[in-house]
Amino acid sequence: MTLSAAEVQVRLRDWLETNVEGWSDVQLRPLEVALGSGFSAEIFFVNVDFQDAAGSQSRTLVVRRQPGDLEVVLGSSLELQGRMMAALDRLQVTPVPEWVGMELDPSILDMPFLVMGRVEGQSATQNPNYNSKGWLAEMNPAQRRQSWKNAVEAYAKMSRIDWQSDGFSFLARAEWGAPGLDQYLGHIEAWYHGCRKDREMPYVDRAIEYIRVQQPENTEVNVLWGDSTPSNVMFADDGSVNALIDWELAALGPSELDLAWWLYFDDLFSRRFGVERLEGLPSRDETIGIWEAEAGRKAQHLEYYDVVVALRMALVAVGAFDRQVGIGNIPPENKSLNANFMTLYLAERLGMELPELGPDFYAFMSNMTPVDQKDDG
Repeated sequence: MTLSAAEVQVRLRDWLETNVEGWSDVQLRPLEVALGSGFSAEIFFVNVDFQDAAGSQSRTLVVRRQPGDLEVVLGSSLELQGRMMAALDRLQVTPVPEWVGMELDPSILDMPFLVMGRVEGQSATQNPNYNSKGWLAEMNPAQRRQSWKNAVEAYAKMSRIDWQSDGFSFLARAEWGAPGLDQYLGHIEAWYHGCRKDREMPYVDRAIEYIRVQQPENTEVNVLWGDSTPSNVMFADDGSVNALIDWELAALGPSELDLAWWLYFDDLFSRRFGVERLEGLPSRDETIGIWEAEAGRKAQHLEYYDVVVALRMALVAVGAFDRQVGIGNIPPENKSLNANFMTLYLAERLGMELPELGPDFYAFMSNMTPVDQKDDG
């Protein structure tokens, strides 16, 4: 049974008063849902008034609900995102939304949920492509350069976190290997074996071999954002960073993986999509230099990490392909399983013959669902 907006309001008010330390006399202003309608929103905003030690307070909160069985990629979860945001909000190394709380019991609001402070600002959107339209395109080149630099510096700061002493030991997953790169690769391998289904996937298969054969030794163990893209940065109007968002893919590994992920998406939304990068945006080498200056060390093994993150995105494409086949958008024999933007990038990096992106690929792209378009591989 779907909750009504009134029921959500009462239950959330009671939950906040019971679970947020120091809050009392909590009042929620009415949710913006039509009278009598069922409440099914996964993300909604609520204005709240309350008393704390400093007196009367008012703020806008974001509530994110998510089914407990929804796994965007292997190992992702609402709980992981919540624990990451709570730890980062406490540490104050890099900006994140203000943490309020998390409830994993679905009986309160029909699904587990997170509560956080609303962050004002705007992101560099993927649709429309930020290189073509939007607030970043409306800036002058110097402003764009500074905004990009601010974002890279914000996530590069995470390389300073000590994952053990600073409270991030929950990221260690023994089932995938020792904390760090070994665990990161073990996760990718488990994901691969779960989705391959005895199919021939030449580019993905080759990449799976490559990441172990070429695995570097003695790499750093850092706390990773996991989804470091311009679309997950909330910018103020002046280009400063208000918050980094979307933490459900957080992991342990060398912090160069976040840099490689950022560079991958920069390439995807410009060269790969046939869109000219905005004037003023730092080049790949300049972006690496910005990261190195903030991290306080040289970036190591980036050519290798380029393949690792491309493989990760290729597995996202496998999941998107299987979803589309499952709902009847495309037939199982559609060739885009092995011929898409992600396998093309892998082929380039591995020196393999490039796949041809024919009608099957464009049918695959035209039928993409909102979940498929999500960039958190």
